[in-house]
Amino acid sequence: MWISGATGVVAVATAGAGFVHAPHTTVALPGAQASPATVIRTYVRAINDRDYSTANAIQLRGPRIEDHGWFDAPSIRHLNVTHVTPVYSGKDVPSSSVTSFKQVVEVDIRGQFHHWDDGLPGGDHMVSYYLGRNTDAQRWRIVDEGQG
Repeated sequence: MWISGATGVVAVATAGAGFVHAPHTTVALPGAQASPATVIRTYVRAINDRDYSTANAIQLRGPRIEDHGWFDAPSIRHLNVTHVTPVYSGKDVPSSSVTSFKQVVEVDIRGQFHHWDDGLPGGDHMVSYYLGRNTDAQRWRIVDEGQG
């Protein structure tokens, strides 16, 4: 009896491990009409829901978000979009990651960051996301980000 009980425990633990990397929900990609703030909210929702395919599709460059274990998945909680710039031309910012884009927007946020691998300690942070596109028919994509 004990052996079958142990086997059952092993089976449950193994079955649970299979769901570690599955998204909690699938988050739809924002379309071309979505505002830059909506794109960032969708990006954060995708991260928090572990839909890394959607989160990575919103990013144009930068480190890809990888699957994480159950307890060390990155998250951004208590998101607050604090500022969105008017649209400007990337050519106004020579020698930057946004130079090649005809339309650029900066979205500043504040939130509680947890389990980020890129050296960002956990806690309350302000971060700026730079979104770019070339026409109104394209969706906004994250081109760059930085702690602000």
